[in-house]
Amino acid sequence: MCCGALFFFLSFNIVLPELSDFLKRLNGSEYLGWIIPAFSISALVARPLSGWITDNLGRKWAMIGGCIFCIVAGFLYPFVGTLSAFFFVRIIHGFSTGFTPTGFTAYTADTVSHEFRGRAMGWQGTFNNIGTSFGYALGALIVQYLGVNQLFIASALFAIIALVMFSMLPETKPAEANRKFEFNIKSLFYIPAWKPALLMFLVCISLGSILTVMPDYTISLGYANKGLYLTIYITFSLIFRLFSGSVSDKLGRPWSTAIGTLGQLISMLLLIFNPFQYAFFISAFFYGIGQGFNAPSLFAWAGDTATAQNRGKALAALFMMLELGIIFGGVFSGKIFTNWKLGYNTVFAMNAFFFLVAFVLSVGFILQNRRAAKTHPDTIENTHYKNRA
Repeated sequence: MCCGALFFFLSFNIVLPELSDFLKRLNGSEYLGWIIPAFSISALVARPLSGWITDNLGRKWAMIGGCIFCIVAGFLYPFVGTLSAFFFVRIIHGFSTGFTPTGFTAYTADTVSHEFRGRAMGWQGTFNNIGTSFGYALGALIVQYLGVNQLFIASALFAIIALVMFSMLPETKPAEANRKFEFNIKSLFYIPAWKPALLMFLVCISLGSILTVMPDYTISLGYANKGLYLTIYITFSLIFRLFSGSVSDKLGRPWSTAIGTLGQLISMLLLIFNPFQYAFFISAFFYGIGQGFNAPSLFAWAGDTATAQNRGKALAALFMMLELGIIFGGVFSGKIFTNWKLGYNTVFAMNAFFFLVAFVLSVGFILQNRRAAKTHPDTIENTHYKNRA
């Protein structure tokens, strides 16, 4: 499953650093801020259905369905010649992440008890990030030596490899989990997961803005590799994921998110004030620390709030907030920089504000858990959110 996830993330991230130039060649420079949101909006639309498919048809079918969208998009990119066609393909591509991550995250949560769920999510995230980081680097090489159309074909081929791997997995969906799909608030959002979902929204605002402005910001600093910041932060995120899940399992999910949001707050402050020569690189380091602590803990936290019958829906709720955060960050960073002409520091200040809010909330949840553990020691564990199973 982890290897399939690696190839899946490699597939859709390999094209990302080149899409801004691709859009500029279509005379769409004013729409750069919509490259990420167009992808994320379609993923957001798919999330409620992906949770239902994961819980009813099976984890592996959600994974396979997302891969099919990725394959179709990869083969369509070379035929794009207009702005409308470009965003149509981005929408198709976005459906891939609307389905596959919900499936394999639920699959991971199924295979371990909640005492080890943070560690398992950390390892899964490690493979995801390897695919993402390697994709950024490999995409640039393919374009340099083979051309942009071959880049899109490579994206489709990696998605095919992921599909084959996912199809070989045994199913983990409980047989009794089937239920009728209904469009109501209970089917669209899993309310017990609201705490990790809210934090996910706040921390992913920066992700949307970083993906939107960081390639150009990196070039403005004189660095030739537009994916430099992304590569550095993902590399350190990989390292810290290897043990951050254990911290989450031992101390509790809010402790891990408090560490993560504080690290990312520091990263934005370094970009804003740029106090020394290598602040850019140190910022990427702290951003990677934050990502490494936040992601495994939030996914494990959402998994803790659900039984196996509702786990797909709980994780879909988390992914919905992830997409909303990315959309918000991408759209507003594009407006701040392109439309309002306020500069990069305003974008970074926006990210810093939301990281501060997430840090304060994490500390509040820590204190809330301590009070609950003292008041109801028989129902609330001091170091974990008790599994509702």
